[in-house]
Amino acid sequence: MLVGPHKGKKVSEAKPIIKGEMIEAGTACLYFEPESKVMSRTGDECVVAMTDQWYLEYGEQMWKEAVEGHVFSPKFDAYSPESLEKYQQSLNWLKEWACTRQFGLGTKLPWDDQWVIESLSDSTIYMAYYTIAHLLQGEDNLDGSKGSPMGIKPEQLTDDVFNYIFRKSEMPKDSGIEAGLLEKLHDEFRYWYPMNLRVSAKDLIPNHLTMALYNHAAVWDDEPELWPSGYYTNGHVQVDAEKMSKSKGNFLMMDECIEMYSCDGTRFACADAGDSLEDANFSRETAENALMNLYGELQWFGDIQKEKEGMRVGEENYMDKVFSNTMERLIVETDEAFGTMRFRDGIKSGWYEFVNARNVYRDWCQISKVAMRKDLVERWCEALVVMMAPITPHWSEHLWCEVLDKEGFVVKAPFPVSKGEDKMLTRQSEMLFKSLKNFRQQVGKAKKKPTKCAILVIDTYPAWKEEALTWMHANKESMASKEFMKDVKTWVGGLEDKKHAKNIMQFIAFVHKEWKDVGESAMEMTCPFDQVEAFSSVLVYLQTQLMLPEEITVVNLSLEENKAFGDDKARGSCGPSKPVLFTIE
Repeated sequence: MLVGPHKGKKVSEAKPIIKGEMIEAGTACLYFEPESKVMSRTGDECVVAMTDQWYLEYGEQMWKEAVEGHVFSPKFDAYSPESLEKYQQSLNWLKEWACTRQFGLGTKLPWDDQWVIESLSDSTIYMAYYTIAHLLQGEDNLDGSKGSPMGIKPEQLTDDVFNYIFRKSEMPKDSGIEAGLLEKLHDEFRYWYPMNLRVSAKDLIPNHLTMALYNHAAVWDDEPELWPSGYYTNGHVQVDAEKMSKSKGNFLMMDECIEMYSCDGTRFACADAGDSLEDANFSRETAENALMNLYGELQWFGDIQKEKEGMRVGEENYMDKVFSNTMERLIVETDEAFGTMRFRDGIKSGWYEFVNARNVYRDWCQISKVAMRKDLVERWCEALVVMMAPITPHWSEHLWCEVLDKEGFVVKAPFPVSKGEDKMLTRQSEMLFKSLKNFRQQVGKAKKKPTKCAILVIDTYPAWKEEALTWMHANKESMASKEFMKDVKTWVGGLEDKKHAKNIMQFIAFVHKEWKDVGESAMEMTCPFDQVEAFSSVLVYLQTQLMLPEEITVVNLSLEENKAFGDDKARGSCGPSKPVLFTIE
């Protein structure tokens, strides 16, 4: 505002103040008009009329601040920044809310029984009743005709009784309910509340879920520890990236899915559909593949049990360690993903990558003519079955009880606990498999199929590359800037030795790209592990994968006798943790 008594205030702040002043002065009146024609669900045009109404003033400042403080504290988990932003928008938007109506089902307004409380306002703390419903109402007793398992009558459930159960009030002495029963109800609620997690849809954030936070803050104003601890929300569900529609014929019913893909195949595809606020995509192809893969693993589990007695025990070799280390890393990743409701990430690490780790280890053992290690296979089988139990419970239960012959049920088995990841070993193995991928592409593109190759490794960079990396370390604060490569050009232009100017620019551009992918490890000047030892352990495997007729050798260019090995291009491309496949013949 530029002029007047509210000069200096934001327009958004001044508008409600000026509105109130004008109404009070009689120079304005409230006028309500729908934004567009309002149609009922029955297709009738609605006429909006001003009537008496009761409101909940959700925008009240102290009430809003209490809820806002909870939502943006460590005590509440929205599971994504996008969801948290929507709660902020809802808190800023939600003001007065008409909380009653004069028709339909509902609870009568205690102080004005011509009104019933409308659905949203009436349903936001009903979860508290779930904690005691089994004691008050029992099973298969929706209409209450069987009476209470505790022998409690409806008329005994006074405000004082519920205040004792749900609030900090003292136990009522004249309720007619035994003290022990009241204590049990009270303890049951205290055991189960607060709700740690509520799973719902993203379209309920602006109303139901935000109102639930408000209403918890009102009922338990002196016990914020009982307010909801987390809401997980998701988008709508599509089928094969299209909105479900009967007219398109792509509308899937639950029983159809189970019949076509099995229960676990359907659950697998649902877990893989997506976890964000974006619409999830149920893929029929994923469900079909899941069904086939689950059956394939079922067969493998049965076969491998017969082979266990012939498996290896004793000292671990290098690939044993790599396989074991990969399992421990993936167990942690899967646990973290499931714990944060990221089911797609969970099956990525707990199924796809876990199975792939076994496949690579199994292939290496077969190619190297080495038996698989018994304890590692058992660890892998048990971990996979337990990790997948939340997604594929029937498949996991069958394998746990019938194939692995474990006691009890898999749903009661503790989640695997990682023995700890050796991050250096992880880096070594990542280098090996990334190198294999690059080597395979190189051999595939070669005009003439190579017969004899060497893997070139080096422990340190030449002086000009070290100089470039030193400069990058000194300027790493600006590496995320769009102007970074301009700064590089300016620095290179000021160097006295112009011989390597073009090479330095190309090298920094390459490292900068890697830095975006892997972080500061891309700028390391030395290799922190023995590259020769790592490659020497898998040479037969590499040779077979690359389909080379002759054995591959490993050459360390850091050694004096190897400095001239290969050609200028190969030596120039080689760096710490960045091996090069050099074709000899």
